[in-house]
Amino acid sequence: MTAFVKGFRHKLPRDGRPGRPRLLVEPGLLIGQVIKRYRGRRVVEVSRRVARGSAAAVAAVLARTGTGTGINTAYIERLNATFRGRWTPLVRRGRALVRERCVEAGMWLVGCAYNFCWEHASLRVAAPAGSGCRWEERTPAMAAGLTDHRWELQEVLGERVPPERWKVPRCKPRRRKRATAAAAPPLAA
Repeated sequence: MTAFVKGFRHKLPRDGRPGRPRLLVEPGLLIGQVIKRYRGRRVVEVSRRVARGSAAAVAAVLARTGTGTGINTAYIERLNATFRGRWTPLVRRGRALVRERCVEAGMWLVGCAYNFCWEHASLRVAAPAGSGCRWEERTPAMAAGLTDHRWELQEVLGERVPPERWKVPRCKPRRRKRATAAAAPPLAA
């Protein structure tokens, strides 16, 4: 649970105080949990609970997205399997061979290709009459109304995205050395 809460935090704007800015959990974050109890190799009980948010809010999101009536792990397991299948450093044996930044960049690339380039059979709709096709394939971005066509990977990679606004690096102030007592001449006795 804590990993999800840590993953969905963002920095608050700087308020002039020194130190790292506070992190705030994304508002509206809902977390549901599926607990499976096993006896031997068989699942004997499945319980679902809302770990963050309210049951009514979770039910409203499930109804709005059309993903069922109860909390289910199938979607996240499918997404994890897709990422492991498409990005080889995430396969268990090869995971240590790549640096964290490379994994993050690869995850972004797979995520963009997944949403803009790859058509999904579950998102297809009936083709217009007279088109000669039975189904019209769609990508998740097309289903969400973000684009009107399937992108080629070259088109995704060629898209110019403006960089974040550059900020002048903050210089750390130099630490002052403690004033040491000036070496006084020894007292004459």
